[in-house]
Amino acid sequence: TDVEGCCWWGRGALHTRGVCNIGKFNYYVGKGAADRGEISFYPDIDFCQNPEATCASDFAHELRWTTAMFEWADRIQKSLE
Repeated sequence: TDVEGCCWWGRGALHTRGVCNIGKFNYYVGKGAADRGEISFYPDIDFCQNPEATCASDFAHELRWTTAMFEWADRIQKSLE
């Protein structure tokens, strides 16, 4: 499966977890965006390779909430529409 071998515990205020959620976060605001030449808030952080960066990087204090806001907009808000 697409999550085989992945043991990613939730991180951030909403406990963002899993290949899909962390992958989307990386694609839009992490290294994935920077690699595509897009504006990236965290161009040097590859959240797919290092999901622990949410809690252990120099930006951890803001990433806990940034991941929550991203997940809220992407997943939770959509389900309320």
